[in-house]
Amino acid sequence: DLDRLQSADNGLGYTWDIMPASTRIGWYNEDHHFPSILAEKYAGGNGFNNRPVLQFTYQFTTNNNAVSPSNTTNLQTPMFDILRGKYDAQFIRLARDIKAYQQPVLFRLNNEMNTDWTSYCGMMTLGDPEIFNLTWRYLYDIFEQENVDNSIWIWNPSHVSIPYSNWGEDLTYYPGHDYVHILGLTHYEMNNGTGNIPSFRTMYQDVYHKNNDLFGTIPWIISEFACGSGGNANGQQLYRNQASQAQWVKDMLFEWKNRAINPYVKNIVGAVWFNCHDYTGDLIVNALAIDPPLTDTIKAFKEGFDALESLTS
Repeated sequence: DLDRLQSADNGLGYTWDIMPASTRIGWYNEDHHFPSILAEKYAGGNGFNNRPVLQFTYQFTTNNNAVSPSNTTNLQTPMFDILRGKYDAQFIRLARDIKAYQQPVLFRLNNEMNTDWTSYCGMMTLGDPEIFNLTWRYLYDIFEQENVDNSIWIWNPSHVSIPYSNWGEDLTYYPGHDYVHILGLTHYEMNNGTGNIPSFRTMYQDVYHKNNDLFGTIPWIISEFACGSGGNANGQQLYRNQASQAQWVKDMLFEWKNRAINPYVKNIVGAVWFNCHDYTGDLIVNALAIDPPLTDTIKAFKEGFDALESLTS
């Protein structure tokens, strides 16, 4: 129920500032397009009209990034066909639809490219990340030709490159300062173990030290992140780590409240919690969604949001 989730009666007493949405080029031979109706109904924000700003993730995949060692028959990437012009008409429509939306769009293209699970990663393009950069600039140039002036381009690698390699590190996928407006951050704590977990501060100070020298002059956004509560894969109890998740959230919001004295969060203009579970079959591997049983976590969110609201009231 998106109407309820977007309102202040969602159990947290907080109305969201950002509305995330995502799509891909298509599903095999079926084209997918910009979700104009959803964007106008549930987003429509411009930063000043008290409506959520749209964060729109677009991915160069036609099979929902079905890349894995177990998939030996359907591995495919559209990256080379993009450079051959196969998707030009679709990209022109995308540009025109975003322009017609008129409100700002936080446009996140091909996130987590420095991994081995996306259709646009270097492992799918002959070990050559430059193909990623060429396709990024290709779409950017189409937006320029269509005079799209409401698209804010987010470059969002994963914090840790997988598998690690010099050629596959995140900066090898960087298309250049002329093609990027915001640095996107993604750093998860799945919280499936039994011991202590790193705090938000520890994790995102690491992100800060990694990126500040190169990207300190542009805004940052945590385009997706979360701390899990303990999945139930391998017969383990679901939500068993709620206490540590709640503490993680409490500490995180305390950091935001004191952002004026915390350099590592000063440049971050927003954050989007990935409110979904990761499944393997019917079992939850990573419990990331804030479900009703997580009463301690919900309380931590609500108290933290109330504290943040008090700073601006």
